[in-house]
Amino acid sequence: MIRTLRDLLIGIAVAALLSSVIRSPYLLDVAAYAAVLAIFVLGVSVTFGQLGYVSFGHAAFLGLGAYTVGILVAQHGWNYWVAVPLGILPGLLLGGLVGIVSARLSGAYFAIATLVVAEILVLLVVNWVDLTRGPMGLMVTATPLPFAQSVGWNPQQGYLFAVIAALAIAFVLLRNLRGSATGRSWTAIREAPALAESLGIATVRSRVLNIAVSGSLAALAGALLIPKVFVLSPSLLGVSYSATGILGVILGGKATLVGPVLGGALFAIIPEGLRFLGDLNFAAFALMLLLAVRLLPGGLVGWLADRPSFVRWRASRVGHASEDPQPAPLAVRQHREGVVLEVAGVSRHFKGLKAVQDVSFDVRAGEILGLIGPNGAGKTTLLSMLSGFLPVSGGAIRVRGQGIAGQPAHRVARLGVVRSFQQTALCAAQTVKANMAIASHLHRPQGFWGALLRAPGWRARERDRMAHALGCLAEVGLLARRDDVAGSLPYGEQKLLGVAMALAAQPELLLLDEPAAGLNQVEATRLAEVLRGLRDKGMTLIVVDHNLKMLMSFVDRVVVLHHGVKIADGAPGAVTRMPDVVSAYLGSAPAAPLEELAA
Repeated sequence: MIRTLRDLLIGIAVAALLSSVIRSPYLLDVAAYAAVLAIFVLGVSVTFGQLGYVSFGHAAFLGLGAYTVGILVAQHGWNYWVAVPLGILPGLLLGGLVGIVSARLSGAYFAIATLVVAEILVLLVVNWVDLTRGPMGLMVTATPLPFAQSVGWNPQQGYLFAVIAALAIAFVLLRNLRGSATGRSWTAIREAPALAESLGIATVRSRVLNIAVSGSLAALAGALLIPKVFVLSPSLLGVSYSATGILGVILGGKATLVGPVLGGALFAIIPEGLRFLGDLNFAAFALMLLLAVRLLPGGLVGWLADRPSFVRWRASRVGHASEDPQPAPLAVRQHREGVVLEVAGVSRHFKGLKAVQDVSFDVRAGEILGLIGPNGAGKTTLLSMLSGFLPVSGGAIRVRGQGIAGQPAHRVARLGVVRSFQQTALCAAQTVKANMAIASHLHRPQGFWGALLRAPGWRARERDRMAHALGCLAEVGLLARRDDVAGSLPYGEQKLLGVAMALAAQPELLLLDEPAAGLNQVEATRLAEVLRGLRDKGMTLIVVDHNLKMLMSFVDRVVVLHHGVKIADGAPGAVTRMPDVVSAYLGSAPAAPLEELAA
């Protein structure tokens, strides 16, 4: 929290310095508008950059904040500076409402939904003439900042101080969120939403929070825009400002904080610099934007990040191994005795297709169960039901006696059932260490406000979380690769990273879906050694795989599915000799091959 306070004071000091140094009314006006647009684009970047959702209607939040403050000032006699903080609230509430209503939308559907919201607000503003003055516009007079005159500032300097200070505060608080479990959950949702759910991240709730934060920042920008525009009109809610927000994020650089601030400021500064072109200035600006998008796909910040000097600086920071805590070894589990998982008559039907039919078995603490069967037997479908990714059509699933059938995947993960995926599921653009930090979401969780303000104990909590994550990484032998980009790892190591991420979620029962799929013999042997190590530490696992030789070397028991029906359940050696199992795999061929695999 001390660092947060320090950075806030630095930001406010910079605002005071710039307000004192700049004297020209023209430069004060441009600088203030640049700061307002920077706040707005920063708000857009929370949803567009951090979450990866394009919004065509973010001007709705901007206009709502402006009209809220304008109505309080013009029609109710409020002091402008008292009303500004209240302008944030409608953006926060509308953002939460949009997040809830559009909870199942993504891509173009989400973008269109936000555009519809903006158009509804435009119609409301145009037609509610008694409140908003409709198309004629609402004239608002903003009083000077109360203490501006006492420090020798004119009203424009006081206004500049206020908007730059607001930008600094927003930047620091968003930086705190981005480096917390909350910000990491947004990254996971952007890059691998199914993985996020499997690690215990409540994706819908995180998304609602993200859009609410984004809306509140955009509303703040709208409230601070009033001294610049004086007259509020329905155009504030139009597509022009929404386009500015999206293009500002792209110009500056997505998924960064500095990029949107830079992009937003440039949208105010560059058109002013091109005024000498007369009527051609906007055409020239549009051409510059097209060239920037074409030549700088990562935005200005992405271009700067690729410069050799910056790469060397970043490498020097990565080289400080002392910054990482010592990995916390994965402890031997002292399990409670008894049954961890009960599967009772579970079925799953897809209309006329019976993918899983009346399957029952249980898993005891410390046991490793192999779930095998030919392709299409229903193994992955069953695993998806056990982990909450598919609802059951019938039957019951209980973990330590608590029913989990019908629970969403993140709640199932919080109850101790965590899964990996058949296809590698990870945040490919992030480092291995960043992936592990995301996976440790459930380890020593902290609330939103604690993360936002970095309350006392936050740093110790983060170090403990990272020590836990690195310990899980060391368990699979990837500690030396922690600073590598996850997508650059060989396929076998990506599979091991998936196992490590599942371990970081602190499961009582770990479900592995074909962890050896696509691995060569060396990689499969390495994976088998890792899984044997987990067994020796008391981990309870269900493993689905077609590599029977590897699987039979460490499982305690095998359940066999065929056409969605359980046909065998028992010790590996006995199951592989059963006629039904041999027939399911080999037809009428002799049983010798399966017996050899079990040996």
